[in-house]
Amino acid sequence: MHHRASGHSFGPWNDERANIDQILDLGLPVGLVVGSGDRVDVRTIRLAAERPFAYFDLYASEMPDEYVDACGTVAPMVALGPDDTPEDAARLERAGVRAFEVSTLRPELYGSPLAESTLERIRAIRASVSVPLVVPSQHRLRPDDVAVLLGAGADAVLLGAVVLGHDTSSISEVLPSFIEAAAGTRTN
Repeated sequence: MHHRASGHSFGPWNDERANIDQILDLGLPVGLVVGSGDRVDVRTIRLAAERPFAYFDLYASEMPDEYVDACGTVAPMVALGPDDTPEDAARLERAGVRAFEVSTLRPELYGSPLAESTLERIRAIRASVSVPLVVPSQHRLRPDDVAVLLGAGADAVLLGAVVLGHDTSSISEVLPSFIEAAAGTRTN
């Protein structure tokens, strides 16, 4: 599998399992993208469901019919692509999807500033579903964008390579300001 935003590639489950187990051993909530394109294998999803993942994720357009069932006790999350509609999200929620990753941009626009059209898309999806909405950082987000995204209806912002960069020094430099911004949005 190839991750567009970071440029990293990952091998099949059996090749990556030792690395994944080290991450799971940290005891933190961990999700797993269970495939992409023609590499979504229900048998692999069932194998991964034996491990303590918090959620699985894949694009709605690549979701096999058995996905929700194959996830077992792991929360099935689905990434809505830029062309998926609020009606698609409502249909998927009725089918058992328990969270959505709201992709907001086509890959050629990754890194652009947060736009009103993204906020409108989040508001429309929020009005159609009751499950959590996770917004990935496909835009070049600033810390003050966190409150704006949450105000539009997002439940979480998933920071990735577009915002954090590709190495530990850039992550260490950028992440604290986002943590501070997120802490400022908590209500008592």
